Amino acid sequence: MKQYSQTLRRMAVGAALMGGLVAAHAGSFACLTGSVSGDTDANGCTTLGESELSWSLVGNVLTISNIADTSSSMFISGISFATSAGQTVALATSQMDGVSFVEGGVGANLPASLGWTINYEATAAKKPKGSDVDAGESISFNVTGVSLADVSSGSFKFGVHIQALPGDRSEKLIAASVPEPESYAMGVAGLMVVGGLLRRRGIKRA
Repeated sequence: MKQYSQTLRRMAVGAALMGGLVAAHAGSFACLTGSVSGDTDANGCTTLGESELSWSLVGNVLTISNIADTSSSMFISGISFATSAGQTVALATSQMDGVSFVEGGVGANLPASLGWTINYEATAAKKPKGSDVDAGESISFNVTGVSLADVSSGSFKFGVHIQALPGDRSEKLIAASVPEPESYAMGVAGLMVVGGLLRRRGIKRA
């Protein structure tokens, strides 16, 4: 009985490791449009914003992070969501110090060419910069009826507006990818290793 208990504990640890690996892989963003010096036309998108943002969905908590180096002045000023039936979005009651957003407002003000029906928006509570999502900060939302598969299929969509990129540039981006299959494969491989160790221990005891 004790041996079975130990086996179950090791399997639980393996499952937790797999979950951690999947959760640790952050989704990315893709740039849609950019502007310089007060919404004048820019020559398409850059990869500046794409490299400084990430998102993750763990349970019912969606977290959008500004992963830029803390020396960067880039910040997220607005976020917009397009949802499907049965999906809801609300700001988490607790946010990082320095992050103060309100529901509503103009959100990310995404291009009309997307054809999205915007259902939920959030914007910084104060202007100018001071309550935005600055470098090293994250903002969290509680979502219902939403899975990673919904983001992948496009039944749940969200975009952000970032400002103060180098060259006085701003960009609008949308969520572009979900945790890749490799992450799941790594977790499964970890479980296989645990299983192999358990079998070897069983053989030695016999």
